[in-house]
Amino acid sequence: MKRILTAIVALPILLYAVWSRSPYFFVALTAIAIILALGEFYSLASQAGCKPQTVPGYAAALVVIAGFVFEEPALTVAAFSVLSIVSLAAAIFQPDEMKKALVSVSATVFGVIYVALLAGCLVGVRMIGDTPLRPGVPHLASKLLTMFFAIVMMTDTGAYYTGRAIGRHKLAPRISPGKTIEGAIGGFVMAVVTGFLCKVGFFPEIPAARALALGATLGALGQVGDLAESMLKRGSNVKDSGKLLPGHGGMLDRVDSMLFCAPVLYYYSRLLTSSL
Repeated sequence: MKRILTAIVALPILLYAVWSRSPYFFVALTAIAIILALGEFYSLASQAGCKPQTVPGYAAALVVIAGFVFEEPALTVAAFSVLSIVSLAAAIFQPDEMKKALVSVSATVFGVIYVALLAGCLVGVRMIGDTPLRPGVPHLASKLLTMFFAIVMMTDTGAYYTGRAIGRHKLAPRISPGKTIEGAIGGFVMAVVTGFLCKVGFFPEIPAARALALGATLGALGQVGDLAESMLKRGSNVKDSGKLLPGHGGMLDRVDSMLFCAPVLYYYSRLLTSSL
């Protein structure tokens, strides 16, 4: 019930941000989610014995987001360059933590890559504007993102209910004992079906073959992303990354599937716009 109530509150906010005339509602929402998820990642790293430099990490994450907003890759390069230098320089003044310096600096930088860079791809998609050059695909960014969120969420739903109904064979018992092979197949099938339904329902401009391929790709990668975050939690001896979202755990628990899928949507959107 908590999962359903959280979805009832969160979905209208997400849809408004996706379909609003201004892309900056979505940018702000994504930035908040990234900072929260990055904080949870750094908490996991701390539980595993690292001491990440959180403030420089947060600052770099915001610069990465700005890079997507203004379509300036140089900002992203600058963010990671400065973060690497600052993290290593800060470690110099903590000689008592020298043995943990390598893993702590690595966790600081990787957290921004894993959370901010991957999730920032969705900001890049949202910044696609409707122009006279694309009269045949109105609201392209909104349609792409709606399709993306529908596929990722329905993959989770399909995997969960299929696993509960007929799941017998464990998928990765050491990482996530509750996940089953049957559930993974159910989630994958649901992703493909959802991709096609999105094409029929509100995105007629996308070819059916691409809708199916996008559904299949996101359906597979999303489940890998979910397992990857479960592995991080298992290594840190925690069940959830946080308690922010009732029934869902933390923000990182909610977006783990999306992180692996976001670059696929970003590069597909670039392929699509370049062909229009």
